[in-house]
Amino acid sequence: MSIKIRLPTLLLAGALLLALTGCNGGSGSSATMSLAVTDTPVDGAQSVVVAFTGVDLMGPDGQQSFPFSTEKKIDLLQQQGINSASLLVGVTIPAGNYQWIRLDIDTTHSYIITSTGAQYPLTIPSGSQTGLKLVSGFTVAQGSYAEFMIDFNLRQSITLANTGGASTYILNPALRLINMQQVGAVGGTVSSTLSIGGTLITAASCSPAVYVYPGTVTALDGFNVTVRGGTIPLTSATVSLNNTTGSYDYGVGFLAFGTYTLAATCAADDTTGATSLAFSATQTAMVAPNIAMAVNF
Repeated sequence: MSIKIRLPTLLLAGALLLALTGCNGGSGSSATMSLAVTDTPVDGAQSVVVAFTGVDLMGPDGQQSFPFSTEKKIDLLQQQGINSASLLVGVTIPAGNYQWIRLDIDTTHSYIITSTGAQYPLTIPSGSQTGLKLVSGFTVAQGSYAEFMIDFNLRQSITLANTGGASTYILNPALRLINMQQVGAVGGTVSSTLSIGGTLITAASCSPAVYVYPGTVTALDGFNVTVRGGTIPLTSATVSLNNTTGSYDYGVGFLAFGTYTLAATCAADDTTGATSLAFSATQTAMVAPNIAMAVNF
């Protein structure tokens, strides 16, 4: 299932989920569906490659499987911001209610390349046996075209273990399913003179990112840093130098409509065991379907 948003603005050219209007459906009524994957970035890696071998659905006619003739090796780190990679495009499925989606994985061909250039196997617990399952119910209406996006939150999903002196990277993905017909985006620039906790975003010790929180938030958690009464970020985006304009840009696609709180941070400090994380002043964004909101820091 592949997801590509047909929106007039380039920032929304990626795809998210299409949660469709209700229809009990069943045998004899059908719809068309596409699915893709995107990623929330992670620090300390050059590539995170996952080998997908197929997609399974549990719906009104039981389990339906879509095995790939050739496995799809997707570098999730290339699918950040508004980018996405297709898994299936325009497959026919029964209309009706669905209980779960499962991504079938070949763990022997999945790997991570760290920032030092070293390659390690990527361990996905039970990945080869049961795949990656999203128990997120959705409904597909008869005769509709359903587009879905699955967001891999790598910043919250990858951990480093050391067993017997050998490094092992484990992927326990925090997956998010998104409605493509009800998505917008936020993007903008970050000033090169912005200082976060006394550190400029241009400093080598800062890996700048913008964290996105659902609703109006005052106490900000990191993905690994927890504060009393804080809110865990929904997703994040890397802040990168635009070599054409000279500005520092970020973009967050595939956001359901609603209110969000955004804050910039040196995300390299958001590591397991850390007890604090500095943020910029927060900004509020009102996301509407098919609209790209500009929020600058």
